[in-house]
Amino acid sequence: MTMNEVPTLISAVTLGILGSAHCIGMCGGITSALSLSLESRSRSQIFWLMLTYHLGRVSSYAIAGFLLASIGWYLGGISPGVKMGLRYFAAIMLIAMGLYLTGWWRGLTHLEKIGHKLWQYIQPMAKALLPIESFPNALAVGMLWGWLPCGLVYSSLAWSASQGQPIQGALLMASFGLGTIPSVFLLGAFSRQLSGIIQASITRNLAGLMIILFGLWSMPGAHQKWLMSVLHGLMG
Repeated sequence: MTMNEVPTLISAVTLGILGSAHCIGMCGGITSALSLSLESRSRSQIFWLMLTYHLGRVSSYAIAGFLLASIGWYLGGISPGVKMGLRYFAAIMLIAMGLYLTGWWRGLTHLEKIGHKLWQYIQPMAKALLPIESFPNALAVGMLWGWLPCGLVYSSLAWSASQGQPIQGALLMASFGLGTIPSVFLLGAFSRQLSGIIQASITRNLAGLMIILFGLWSMPGAHQKWLMSVLHGLMG
């Protein structure tokens, strides 16, 4: 990994954190149910089993990122125009995710409906592994539930496809997944308090606006310098 790739991975972690409000809506019920199924175990066992579950979920994101980046790498090699088109598509998907998170436009629900067709085959396998009784079991459940249809994940996958390198795509999605862990992981312990804060409209709107700005910044063009000057002005 080069120094030039570090900002991209940090941005991916940030995207995961900002999208946590959506993650709670999609995965919060699953996480809470898993926590309740482990009530008979000690707190340390619950912690490590839930952490293993989330690491399995992140692993599925990394695998998907590797596959999509491989396709992007192949398509990008066809012509520079295709590679540039992938970058524009990724930026548009991030903007769409920001609009989706704020509730201003729900177009990504159509993508999630497409993902439900694949999920019909995966969900029975995931349910068959419940309740979680061991670490390999927790890892397997996480890797399967990681394929749950999610507009935020799809937007991030479009971003990973534009990276041009399979390993970089996998690292980007792993970083994104790590960013989603804190809020979803803590939901089981502080469900009411944390869910209320993260899912508040002001939190979702601010997170959505920041993702929209990030999408605009990642879109190739002269406007990138203008956005950077604005950010430097705000920080300075």
